[in-house]
Amino acid sequence: MKKYLFWLRKAEEGFSMLELLIYVGIVGVIVSFAVPKYNNAVAMANTAKIQADLQAIDAAITMYQLQNGSNPDDIANDLSEYITHSDQLKPPTGKCILKDSGIEAITATEYTIADSGDEAELQGHTLDKFGKGDAKAS
Repeated sequence: MKKYLFWLRKAEEGFSMLELLIYVGIVGVIVSFAVPKYNNAVAMANTAKIQADLQAIDAAITMYQLQNGSNPDDIANDLSEYITHSDQLKPPTGKCILKDSGIEAITATEYTIADSGDEAELQGHTLDKFGKGDAKAS
């Protein structure tokens, strides 16, 4: 048994430097295609979450206006009756997609109510500004 294992070790050879360079090059090409696709998928997922959150907040604002006859001042306090866990509602971190300007970093830590009082916004952008669109539309 020991003789057989010893024979296997002797027959093993390592990789040559050229083989290693080829393998690293192939992995580098694959990664160069995969990373941008991954980043775009994350931005699309963040955008979808933002759109869903803003749509829910907009619906809650409308219900608040119908019941109280005025605009809400604060999402966490005024809309807690209409949104489950409204105090824990936070935008995702990373990047999102805007129709007009493409991919943008998310710097805001909470959703706010627009100055008009009838819709929610994130970083000054309302629901209709998020998503894929033609950045050079005329």
